[in-house]
Amino acid sequence: MASKLYDVAPLAGLDPAYGLMGAMLEDGTREWLEEAGRIPAEAIGWQPTPGGHSIGAVMLHIIDVEAYWIEQVSLGRELSPEELRELMSEETKQYQGQWPAPPPKPWSWYVQLQQRYRRRTMESLKSLGDPASVVHGKSSPTGFTLRWILSHVVQHEAYHGGQIVLLKALWEQRGGGG
Repeated sequence: MASKLYDVAPLAGLDPAYGLMGAMLEDGTREWLEEAGRIPAEAIGWQPTPGGHSIGAVMLHIIDVEAYWIEQVSLGRELSPEELRELMSEETKQYQGQWPAPPPKPWSWYVQLQQRYRRRTMESLKSLGDPASVVHGKSSPTGFTLRWILSHVVQHEAYHGGQIVLLKALWEQRGGGG
């Protein structure tokens, strides 16, 4: 009887810490995307409460946070105004509980957008220095090790990926799609 094997073997060509966390990030994304399955266009912008979370806005937030921590904080690369608009960076006020209505695009558009930024993340991992190196955000005295940043990105996506799965289930339970 053949058995299934799951593993998160470190990605080749990277510092072992980055290779392992990069593999964890990829595997976590795969897992919650599989769990979410096909998401109908009508579900993407649905908000259970006015100004609350939606599948599309949460997905944009996942991508935005990954780009912010990996590209901006870790490597000092600013996102372009077009990228900030595309990710609805300024409109999303997660700490105030205010989430914008996402663009009315199919789920495949959101997944492809995430894949595009993920390729950038994976390429950026090659440029990071010693995982114990400390970087600082703009005008912040708080320091972050590069390994903490990648760990945070992994945890952040797992948290919000689960929210997407839950939002889809809630949408279906409240009569969506049926």
